[in-house]
Parts: sequence; structure tokens; C-alpha cells
Amino acid sequence: MFKTKIVICPLLICFVTVFSVSSQENSTWYSFAQGGDKTKITELQNAMLYEQVREEESPYPARVDTVGIVKRLNDSTCIITKKTREGDFALMASSQLHNGTIKSIGIYYPSETAEAVESAYNEKGLPSWSELTTRWVFSEVGAKELEKAPGYDEVTREAVLTALSVREEISPAIKSYMEAHPNTQSFRMYRFVESKGQQKFIELGYNPYKPVSYNFEKQFEGDEEVIKALTEPISFDD
Repeated sequence: MFKTKIVICPLLICFVTVFSVSSQENSTWYSFAQGGDKTKITELQNAMLYEQVREEESPYPARVDTVGIVKRLNDSTCIITKKTREGDFALMASSQLHNGTIKSIGIYYPSETAEAVESAYNEKGLPSWSELTTRWVFSEVGAKELEKAPGYDEVTREAVLTALSVREEISPAIKSYMEAHPNTQSFRMYRFVESKGQQKFIELGYNPYKPVSYNFEKQFEGDEEVIKALTEPISFDD
């Protein structure tokens, strides 16, 4: 068991760990950041709590943040409240994966009012590029399985090639996103590809968040196919 100190902080500063449950059979989930940092997520009726999980010996307090649930539109979507540069409200959509051990979450239509968010969703549904912005959270079972999984230092060439193939899979969504957001900087496109690659590694049985030392180019030095896949420029032109 982890022992934590609690510090109550203002409204959640980041959307990437938020979630909504499609049923109440499991209202506790966990998210992971690069390097293995872990957050426990608990859903209440009208709010969600995010508590950093820290080791007992950590000298730092665990941070607790909240996001309000304004309205549940259906079992998988709700309107949340969170102040950002783009508005105080947004749509959060979720879906369960892998027998309920993983939940995919996306945030869309940030607006100044909850009514505007609901109107956009009723008119458009989810964006055609919605898969690009999803993040994964894990049930307690899923989190334990992920933490036991090998990291990037143990991946096989087949796993690397499979994970890199997501670039072609998400190409239509990337193009759609760029059409809707023509001023998007290239680093954001890179983050989309990286995130989808991480999800593919998870499906293949690896933990992309595990704090290990790795260098794919060095690990697969001499393997022309892998090196080409790793180093060739990413292009989404027709």
C-alpha cells in the first residue's frame, strides 16, 4: 500500500488524465506519465478526483486535483468544466477496451458554455480525427499488468515495426486534423504519432512509460528495415 500526504490544489491543470466511466462497476482508474509517474483517478457523481501516487519514502506530498462533471449526455460522454485558454467547458468521451482493463478518453469542443459544447456534439458527433487525441487509463488490474510488462529496452524488432506502422493507420485522421487546424505546429503531429505508437506497444505487451534506458537505433543497429522505419521522415501528403 502507498501512504500519501494530501495537498488540495485548484482545478485540474491537464486534460490528458481525465476520464468518464460507461458504468459504475469500476470507478477507480490509473494514468501513467512518461517515466512511470502514476495518478489515481476516482469518479464521483459530479466530479473526478486525481491523486498522485507516491512511494511511502517520497518527501513530496501527493497532489489532488478535481474536474467537475456538468452533465452526462449518455453512458460514454459528458460535459466537464475546466478553465483553459479555449473555454471553461469541454466534451469528454470514453470507451472501454481490452475487457474493461483499459479506457480510452478524448476531450473535444472546448467552449465558453456547456450549452455550446452540447450543441457542437449534437450537430457533429465526435470529430473525424478523434482517435488522435485519446489517452488511455487503466483499471487496477490493467495498471498492475502494465507495471509488470517489459519496457522499451526489451522490445523485439517485430514489435517496433508494428508500432511504427501506426503512422500509416492514422494518416487519414492526421490529414483531417490538419484541415481543421491548419496552423498546428509540427511537434503536435509528432505527439499524436508518438501517443498512438505507445498505445500499440501496450497492446503488444510492453510498458512505454517504464523508466528504462533505451536507444532503438543502437538496439537495432545493422537492421536496415528497422533503422529505415525509425529514421525516415514522417509525411502525410497524398
